[in-house]
Amino acid sequence: MADAGFRGTILLAVVVESDARFYARIAAPAGVQIEVRVDTAEHRGAAGTVGDIWRERAPMMSPEDHCGGLLVIEASNTPNLDLRKFLSSIDITQGALIGSSTGAIPSGAMWIAASALECVPAIGFFDFKEQLIPAMTAVGLTVAACVTTEESCRISDRESYLQAIALVRANGGAAHAVDAVVEPGATVRGNSILCRGCVVERGALVVDSVILPGARVCADAVVARSIVPPGSHVPCGYLVVDQVFGELGSTEKSGTEGGAS
Repeated sequence: MADAGFRGTILLAVVVESDARFYARIAAPAGVQIEVRVDTAEHRGAAGTVGDIWRERAPMMSPEDHCGGLLVIEASNTPNLDLRKFLSSIDITQGALIGSSTGAIPSGAMWIAASALECVPAIGFFDFKEQLIPAMTAVGLTVAACVTTEESCRISDRESYLQAIALVRANGGAAHAVDAVVEPGATVRGNSILCRGCVVERGALVVDSVILPGARVCADAVVARSIVPPGSHVPCGYLVVDQVFGELGSTEKSGTEGGAS
């Protein structure tokens, strides 16, 4: 978002307290502030959560702060959209701008006017596509689309997550975080991404996989088409294929968890 020219506050809505602690440690670029909110309201839906956040924050903001609306980035979509193009296409006289792929699949970015957010009820489940957009059009608000990517996918499981990673890599996404470590003799290939603070030890092989922050693939282990959660350790010589290794959020694994040796 900072690279696309965004300046202001990014508010991350999460549902797990440990996620909030993790994201609170992110160093924000110049001109950007990051706040984390743990959403404890069950069954509100995406639009319901956004509406709640808006009602809490709007009275504290000047018109210049919110530019008449709210920019929403969904975590369940491929983050390979042209955000700079999307931001430049916002028309604050409209009700909403929806980012999409050339195949008319939502790309996970939307700008919603303050007048549209007033359509979100204070209680109950409320979704964007099925409920908020029909409510907006019912009161005469315009909903426009902006093509921001050739291909997008909704992330719902391991396969679609890895497909999203492949799309990001195809669009120039970085393969390695600056502090990721690949020891001599280790091999990382295909559509793999090594996140912050992770380590791939000597003799290990990582193929078409994601090693999340702080995880370690120990010596001579093999990780293929899989996801290694934050802080997890794949033991020496271990084989992890077509799976999420162990439990998300878990730490060190023994040789009997998460795969077959």
